[in-house]
Amino acid sequence: MEPYYYLASYPKSGNTWCRAYIAALHRQLESAENNDPSPELRLNQDLATGAIVSSRHWLDDQLGIDSADLRPEEIDKLRGQVGHQLALYSEGMRYHKVHDAFVSPDSGGRPVVPTEGCQGVVYVLRDPADVAVSLSHFWGWDLERTVAFLLDPQACMVRSLKRAGSQVRQSLGRWDQHLTSWCDQRLLPVLPLRYEDLLADPEHQFRRLATFLNLAAGPEALALALEETRFEALRAKEEAAGGFVENSPHQERFFRSGRSGEGRERLSAEQLGQLQAAFAPTLAAYGYATDRSLSTPLAS
Repeated sequence: MEPYYYLASYPKSGNTWCRAYIAALHRQLESAENNDPSPELRLNQDLATGAIVSSRHWLDDQLGIDSADLRPEEIDKLRGQVGHQLALYSEGMRYHKVHDAFVSPDSGGRPVVPTEGCQGVVYVLRDPADVAVSLSHFWGWDLERTVAFLLDPQACMVRSLKRAGSQVRQSLGRWDQHLTSWCDQRLLPVLPLRYEDLLADPEHQFRRLATFLNLAAGPEALALALEETRFEALRAKEEAAGGFVENSPHQERFFRSGRSGEGRERLSAEQLGQLQAAFAPTLAAYGYATDRSLSTPLAS
C-alpha cells in the first residue's frame, strides 16, 4: 500500500490553496524529471491531488453495499474501519481532502478516516471570523447564521436524508472542536498551517508543507510552484477558465478576496465577542489575538 496524507481543514480555510500548490509542485518535479517544460497549471483539471474522503462512491466500493441504505450515524461507525485497496487510496496523487472532524459524535470515539498507511495530516486553519465571512459568501448565508454554525457542537455538512448525494454526512462540530480533533490526536503526525502565515510568508510556509509531504524539490521548483499559485494567479486562472468547478452558485468567484482581517471588519462586535468567548483558549494557543489587533505568527 502506497503512503498517503490527509489535507484537513474546516471549510473555507485554505485547503484548495494548498492543493493547488501541491499540484503545481508535482508538475514542476515531473517536468524536471522528464526534462520537459512544465505546462501551466489548469485550475479545473489539475487539482486532483486525491479524493475527498467523504466520497460516497469510494465508501460504497469499500463496504460492498449502498450507503444510501444506512443512516448517517451507522455510516460514521464504519467509515474509519474500511480498507484502502480501492481507488481513493491507490491511484493518482495521495493527498486526500477532508472536512470531517477526526472523530464524530457517532463514530464511537474512533476516527472517521482510515489511518493505516497514512504518513501524516496537514491541517490548515484560519481565523474563525474570516472563515465566517468566507462561508457566508460560499453558502449564501447571512453572517448571523454562519457564526451560529461555527459555534454549533452538532454542526455538519450534507445533513439532509432526502437524497443520497455524492458525499456522506460530514460532522464538523464547533470550529475549535474541529481543530483540536485533528491537532491533538496522537495517531498521526500533524503539520498545522495557518492561513495567515501562508499569506504573510508563503515561501517559508509552503516549503514547510513540501518538506512535511516528503516532496524533494529544489528552490527553483518551489518558487515556480509558488508563483503559479499566488492568490492573484489563481483568480486570473479562474477568470480565464470561465469559472472554477468547485465554486458554489451563491458567489461570482471562488477566489473572492483571499485576505486576512475581513471578519474583524464585517462581523459585529457582538458576533466577534461570541467567537472570542467560545474559542478563547484555542485562539490563544494558535497565536490568534482575542481583540482587534493582528495575530502573531506560529512558531515553526
